[in-house]
Amino acid sequence: MFKKWLLNPTDVVVITYLVITALLIAMFHSSLIHASGQIAIRLSFIILIIVVVWIQYKWLTGRVSSLIHLFFPLILLIYLYQETDTLNNLIYPVNLDPFFSRIELILFGRQPSLWFSVIIPYNTFAEVMYFGYFSYYLMLIAVPLFFFFRKIDETAEKAMFIIINSFLLFYLIFIVIPVAGPQYYFTGWPELPKGYLFGSVIRWIQQMGEAPTAAFPSSHVSVCLILIIFCYKFERKLVQYMIPIAVLLILSTVYIRAHYVVDIIAAFFITPVIYWISNSFYSKINTLIKPQSYEHTD
Repeated sequence: MFKKWLLNPTDVVVITYLVITALLIAMFHSSLIHASGQIAIRLSFIILIIVVVWIQYKWLTGRVSSLIHLFFPLILLIYLYQETDTLNNLIYPVNLDPFFSRIELILFGRQPSLWFSVIIPYNTFAEVMYFGYFSYYLMLIAVPLFFFFRKIDETAEKAMFIIINSFLLFYLIFIVIPVAGPQYYFTGWPELPKGYLFGSVIRWIQQMGEAPTAAFPSSHVSVCLILIIFCYKFERKLVQYMIPIAVLLILSTVYIRAHYVVDIIAAFFITPVIYWISNSFYSKINTLIKPQSYEHTD
């Protein structure tokens, strides 16, 4: 059972991100249409976090409440991801897709994100790619759940912290480096093969949650690699199942035109840095707010 502390490390970094971006919005408020509303939403999120953890601390016991506390920050990420599209031109006024597409042309002589689906235009192959892309979302949930249901609660909490903190670090990068991605930058190319079940699922996800933002570096690829590193440290037998999924995911990000190849290359280079920062933050925050709790050192 998770110890009943008012805030866990994940709560702390989410609140910190909300405060940092609130300051950014206040600084550039003249460039935003609804700056006061965005700050109010952040205040609401902070209050929501405090209310949720206080209710758990004061009245609720049991693993269901711990599970809710563990996973509800993932819901906040949906809004915070989409919002990077609003904030990503505050510092640099235009998207940098022309620059990244030129790098692709120099490196490969063409645009891999466009030609991949043209060279292999088959629905069956596309369905495999869509499944690879979808499996990323399953991975985010499955890894913390694995440790939670094995009652290794501290490791489950650390896994979720590293996921959330890594995403928030990427969101800050996306705000500073605005890149929409091939699916938004290139127009006039043939539509992607539709695939079957997972093709429909991915199109629904993109329609509901995607925005012209967050292409460089690929957080999809990097967070997937981060989870592999984490599982290698804490449950090595999971890695053999995750690597094939990671290969499909990497290929799929280019196939469905979500990323340039340089986004993926950058993800490989930045992944150790993001993991190290997230791991270090967890140790430091955990020591401050849970001085008596056990924590892994690695």
